[in-house]
Amino acid sequence: MNDIRAMRNINRNLFHVPVSANALEEYDSDVAELVREAAAHLFKARRDNDGAALNEAYNLTLLAASDLMKGAGSSVYVRTHLMVTARLVELEAALLAAEAQR
Repeated sequence: MNDIRAMRNINRNLFHVPVSANALEEYDSDVAELVREAAAHLFKARRDNDGAALNEAYNLTLLAASDLMKGAGSSVYVRTHLMVTARLVELEAALLAAEAQR
């Protein structure tokens, strides 16, 4: 996990952050990698109707949420991290689908 003072985008206005910015990558690159892997599996599961890929996406999403929980501390609700991580995976999968359709 990166030191919060070293993160470029933490105090910037959301509308002035460059398109190439990836806050999750800056916050925790290991979690960002898990999210990308989960999204790839989710995309494959949807494209090929592949149950094994769906299970792998699910497992990677739980791992990513767990890693985020470790960084946030124990006082934060688990459900919030699961929902946020699942949404990130969905967004990444949607980006993969958009790329594939081009």
